[in-house]
Amino acid sequence: MAEQCTFDFKLLDESFDPQDVRSYGLAILFNETSFSCSILDFKRNKFIGLIRCIPNVVNPEDGQQARISSPATFLHSVSSAIPWLDGPFKRVKIAYDGKNSTLVPASLFEAGELDRIYRFNFSISHDEVVFADHLMPLDAWQVYAVSESILEPTRNLFPKNKIVHSTSLLIESVWINYKNRINAPHVFLNVREHLFDLMVFDGQQMIFFNTFPFQNPEDVAYYLIFMMEQLSFNPETTPLILLGSIETGDALSDLLHRYVRNTTAGLRNEAYRYSYILNQLPPQACFSLLNFFSCGL
Repeated sequence: MAEQCTFDFKLLDESFDPQDVRSYGLAILFNETSFSCSILDFKRNKFIGLIRCIPNVVNPEDGQQARISSPATFLHSVSSAIPWLDGPFKRVKIAYDGKNSTLVPASLFEAGELDRIYRFNFSISHDEVVFADHLMPLDAWQVYAVSESILEPTRNLFPKNKIVHSTSLLIESVWINYKNRINAPHVFLNVREHLFDLMVFDGQQMIFFNTFPFQNPEDVAYYLIFMMEQLSFNPETTPLILLGSIETGDALSDLLHRYVRNTTAGLRNEAYRYSYILNQLPPQACFSLLNFFSCGL
């Protein structure tokens, strides 16, 4: 079979037992071209695994990589590469890492008007289904769409589990980790694949959130500085917390630090323990996945 998935990383503690998944929690973050999961051992309150898969297709004519043909094929490849994925886990949580979402205050939200709310900001393709997540800490709803082409194979693999949006998970993860630790505005920048999320949280409430596309580090710096100027934040003193796919010393991190002096990496949730093997990744990596079981989603 030419099509397959490749492990971007596969970190499993030696204590992981695929025959004992009934005592584990499985948290999943996925989209059409990536699949990540974390494994929590509930008995020890300890994360013992982090895995990320990406499509890998080799064109036999020129030897170049190409994207996998369909989300269904990709998920099938993932389930073949991780044979215990559909096991009887104690808990399974799933988030879709989509591009488009819009926050709606509860006072303006109408469950029967999801399509209209979504169309206010985005177009809907013929095969997309619109959903909404209730963010209880904010008393707001995150409205987003998922294509049937990825929704159907995901439901076939995990038929009993609901799907939430990655930005809903990110917002609640920041709130859980920082609500009692800060009392002034902090800017949170979460880096994804060709996307990044900007969030401003003051310790009590979120006062800004948006998602932006980017192609190079300069794009991220531009949007960040523009946002800070609009909110009258001083880039010399306002704290910037980096989350997701960004590492200290890489091109993006160095560029951001040049413009925003008080820049630090996010920390892991102290409510859990972590296997030593996860130290191969920086603490801000997989921030949302490692907070999924603390969220009310």
